[in-house]
Amino acid sequence: MTSNSMALNRDGRDDAARIAGKIRRGMRSGGALVDGRPCSVVPSIQEVGGALLPLLNRLRAHRHTGARGLVGIAAPPGAGKSILLAWLAATAQAMGLSQFGFIALDAYHLPNVELEKRTGFGPGGNEIPLKLLKGTPETFDAAGLLADLHALKTQRAEMMLPAYSRVLHDPVPEAVCITPEVKWLFVEGNFLFVDDPDWREIRELFDLKIALDADDTVLRERLAARHALAGRDSSWIEQHFRRTDGPNIARVRPSLACADVALRWTVHEGLICSTRS
Repeated sequence: MTSNSMALNRDGRDDAARIAGKIRRGMRSGGALVDGRPCSVVPSIQEVGGALLPLLNRLRAHRHTGARGLVGIAAPPGAGKSILLAWLAATAQAMGLSQFGFIALDAYHLPNVELEKRTGFGPGGNEIPLKLLKGTPETFDAAGLLADLHALKTQRAEMMLPAYSRVLHDPVPEAVCITPEVKWLFVEGNFLFVDDPDWREIRELFDLKIALDADDTVLRERLAARHALAGRDSSWIEQHFRRTDGPNIARVRPSLACADVALRWTVHEGLICSTRS
């Protein structure tokens, strides 16, 4: 395993610093959004030079299969997939690269009206409304995502894809336009690499698989802060972790071993990157 998080040389640091400045300006002006809002967390020079630039440059030099290349970013809940996607989008904008597109698995949530009609099984084996399990694999339209990714990979035509609204808490159809100039599409989501029906076929479509992770303490702190920001109290947060977030972490972690690139959020170094193949 080789690490891309080593200290940058002078030329590399100067280039990373120049691009990092553009990224910060673009993100502050709303050029990269997380959950529909400007991303307030900006990458450091080391994160730009040690992780973001190497990933985009690797893809620029890589020959993909099919009409478009697909890049999967899989991670447990709270690992920072949305932030990473925003950072990559902002980096591509700062470099003037228009061949990259970005979508999130959340866009393929089943609508709430559908979740309210269905039931699933909680951690104790009790049958409960599927809406209470929102965020588990069973609450996504995996078949719909598979069909869209297959179409994107086999033809270069313009496609309209859904997005997830944090205001409506529902998917919005045809909210994202993937233009013919997009050669590489990034897809982020918890379950993209899991070895289950439909998801297994999704995993096999990716030309590059990126795993993102963080320590359990970091995940729980981020998840608690996210839910608190949405107005949830501590009792709800704990119940939701036992019912949804905790089982999802356990379900996702083993699937990350298949990735080509491993990214990790650390307390002291921030985002670090290592390549597996």
